[in-house]
Amino acid sequence: MEPSMEYCLAQVLQKDVGRRLQVGQELIDYFSDKQKSADLEHDQTMLDKMVDGLATSWVNSSNYKVRL
Repeated sequence: MEPSMEYCLAQVLQKDVGRRLQVGQELIDYFSDKQKSADLEHDQTMLDKMVDGLATSWVNSSNYKVRL
């Protein structure tokens, strides 16, 4: 299954630290591939939610592996 913007946002917002560690590479691959992430440019609201979720949930996480 190809990740979509909705799937990536759901992964970013979840609380399970173990799952966050697993999907980190999926998110990097999604954002790096312009063909897969073409919808990023068209849905600014979803992109804002994703950046906010990464900043608040991941960067401020007490788990150093998630922060990395």
